[in-house]
Amino acid sequence: MDALAAEAFLNADHRVCGLRLRPLSIGHAFTLEAIGSPFYHGQKGDLDQLQLAAWICSRPPLAPIHARGFRFALWQRTASRFDLETEAARWSVYVGDYCSPPQMWNKAPKAGEERREHSRIPSQIITVTRLMRLGVSEKQAWETPVGIAAWYEAASFEAETGENLDIVTDSERVAIIRQKLKQHRK
Repeated sequence: MDALAAEAFLNADHRVCGLRLRPLSIGHAFTLEAIGSPFYHGQKGDLDQLQLAAWICSRPPLAPIHARGFRFALWQRTASRFDLETEAARWSVYVGDYCSPPQMWNKAPKAGEERREHSRIPSQIITVTRLMRLGVSEKQAWETPVGIAAWYEAASFEAETGENLDIVTDSERVAIIRQKLKQHRK
């Protein structure tokens, strides 16, 4: 079994800034992107940004943020004691646990073939629509963890088209890492 598939479906409990986080769903990803959270894409941010990301992911997907309410203010007072580096590392493990889509080979276009432009529709809305076509309710689709949704999309594509996606295997990933290490040592 592909290690990324196992990672997407088999998850641990996560705590960041003292909050128990829910599975990182499509709805959470949409909200984090909407507010421009640097932490969702592995960038550095400050403790306030990390606290907000953790707050969002501790609540139901697409829930109003209410970052000015009494509960948030009370929690934020205690959350200020957390170390940014430690909590950012916990956040990174959390995102990695739930964002484990299949890794595809990125092939150059064939002669005369052009790459399609990316859609201007947010990717999470496209994913939710695809999941709903599979019979999942809208609420369930927004609650689906990011990695699981990606694997469902890939499996659905293969089932519908009869084509196999060119997914990077575990052994190929290991070979890529070894090659990068060799190049780095030179």
